[in-house]
Amino acid sequence: MPKFTQKRYSDLQNSVQISDSGNFSLQKTLLCGQIFRVFETENGFIVPFNRSLLKLLQEKDKIYCTAYGKPVSQAEIKKFLGINDNIDDINGELIRKEAKFSQIIQYGKGLRIMRQNPYETTISFLFSIWNSIPVIKRKLNLLSEIAGEGIKIDGTMYYFFPTSEALKNLDAQSVKKLHLGFREKWFVDFVQNYDKTFFAHILKKSFEEKGKKLLGIKGVGEKVAHCILLFSMNELSAFPVDVWIKRGMYELFGVKGSSKKVTEIGRGMFGKYAGYAQEYLYYYLRNYFK
Repeated sequence: MPKFTQKRYSDLQNSVQISDSGNFSLQKTLLCGQIFRVFETENGFIVPFNRSLLKLLQEKDKIYCTAYGKPVSQAEIKKFLGINDNIDDINGELIRKEAKFSQIIQYGKGLRIMRQNPYETTISFLFSIWNSIPVIKRKLNLLSEIAGEGIKIDGTMYYFFPTSEALKNLDAQSVKKLHLGFREKWFVDFVQNYDKTFFAHILKKSFEEKGKKLLGIKGVGEKVAHCILLFSMNELSAFPVDVWIKRGMYELFGVKGSSKKVTEIGRGMFGKYAGYAQEYLYYYLRNYFK
């Protein structure tokens, strides 16, 4: 097992080793745009996970994880990274739906849909509206530094995402430091009116009911709602549409129309695993399609 730099016992909580079937890619999963607060290091990645900071490294079919902060179990990490998904069944279903997807899947082989915290995911995608990934990441990291708690790992401070209580108590001056522009009013309204109990309640509802509740959050439109559904609510039939997906659906499949229309068509085309189709397509378009 690779050697990790030892920390004080109070910081180094537990280490977990996970074996997968050889068809999981940590790098593709973490860098495909579904999660923003990922820190690439010389020896893998640092990823905040609830009240933990995960130090992750992949070597062939082994994932090594050291958790700093609250201890985490192997089961929690596998769920978070989407390792439990039956990817062979998912890929087979997508290829049966659309044969052209065989090549697209090959490019994204190993990618998984993560199961993130819905409260954090909602804020992340509110910040994402008309922003680039580096800007989103920078603003989320600043928010975490202002209102979160941190642990030093290998000489660098990393921060947990703030609790809903901490964000509710943010003063106006701290909020202004984020330079959110038109998104500021949505962020303030969200942290003042929503917390984890809201999400715990709607998780039990149907896809359609969840969507309606999410669209009731100020600033959340169709695309952001589908991102929240897909990346934090285990709704694998969600199909978020941005400019990349809109372009790809037209150039590869002849689908055109409004973003809402493309979402409807995409869900119809790819069925219960439309979300995986979306992520494969997004990864392919961003990295390979010219």
